[in-house]
Amino acid sequence: MKNQQKVLNGISVPVMLLDNELRIALANNAAFASFPSLQTGESLGKLGELDRDIETLLQTTLARRGATSLTIVTNETFQREFLISVKTVTDLEQFAAPTLVLTFEDQTPLRIAKSMRSDFVANVSHEIRSPLTAISGFVETLQGDGKDDPEAGKLFLGLMEKEVARMTNLVSDLLSLSKVEAKESRAPKKPLNLNQTIHQAVESVTALARKRGKHLDCKVVPDLPTVLGKRDDLARALINLLENAINYSREGSTITVTAQAAPNGNPLNMPAVFVSVRDQGEGIPAREIPRLTERFYRIDKSRSRNVGGTGLGLAIVKHILVRHRGVLTINSTLGTGSTFTAYLPVAAPQQKK
Repeated sequence: MKNQQKVLNGISVPVMLLDNELRIALANNAAFASFPSLQTGESLGKLGELDRDIETLLQTTLARRGATSLTIVTNETFQREFLISVKTVTDLEQFAAPTLVLTFEDQTPLRIAKSMRSDFVANVSHEIRSPLTAISGFVETLQGDGKDDPEAGKLFLGLMEKEVARMTNLVSDLLSLSKVEAKESRAPKKPLNLNQTIHQAVESVTALARKRGKHLDCKVVPDLPTVLGKRDDLARALINLLENAINYSREGSTITVTAQAAPNGNPLNMPAVFVSVRDQGEGIPAREIPRLTERFYRIDKSRSRNVGGTGLGLAIVKHILVRHRGVLTINSTLGTGSTFTAYLPVAAPQQKK
């Protein structure tokens, strides 16, 4: 029995052995870790909600000395889904009757991925359908009662231009997100002058800030530590953060860009540099902050669309930083404003060369 237990403990996935009365006779460490309430001598049915009559299925499998599979969903707050492979084993020394060996495969990550993909497709469809529906209505009006009305024509053409721009931005952001995700596992290896990258990003949004009546204040120390990165990607991430600050801060307010070496105890727990963008907006409720980097998540949907937002900007920032082995932190105070900070690891001396 001890040797069997050692062998089971050497298997990385949960494994259980049921006796001929369908009680748990043996289980490995992975099984006890996955199911804290597990106890030998108990019925498997106490582990979770089953999508079929497990007892009948197991009894049939045992009687036929065959194999089968089934799915179980745990009763925990965060429900996990397991695919269980069942096989009959005979002639074990400790058991006179045939027994069942159950191997558990955690399907939760796959289920989450499928749900995310489904939500993503639904969101994209909705985001594209809305402007298309609007454009279709404008065209129908211009072809009908409004074709001889110059004022209506001018108004609807302006609205159509706005909707086309919105779709163009959406497609552009989708392509950017797709490219970044495709390269996420390959960290950049070339040294990057971060000062030049920040300057490029600030220059790109200066005209927009001026148009919206906002002021940019740069507090970037000269000769920032060298990082490994791709300039266009990091510039895109900073531009997204700056555009958000410009769009959602108060008129006449100041957006402050700060960059310097990160102190010890920073979120990366290693030598790092940070670039922060602080606005003077309305602030973000604490409950909303964890979801800000989700695709298509918006706190104020109508305002986001009015300023041309696609709901993908912060998702792109997040994935760009993941590729650069960095991290984004968000701090906000209602009525005061928000600070978005990107942390990037400093290149090691041999990497700088």
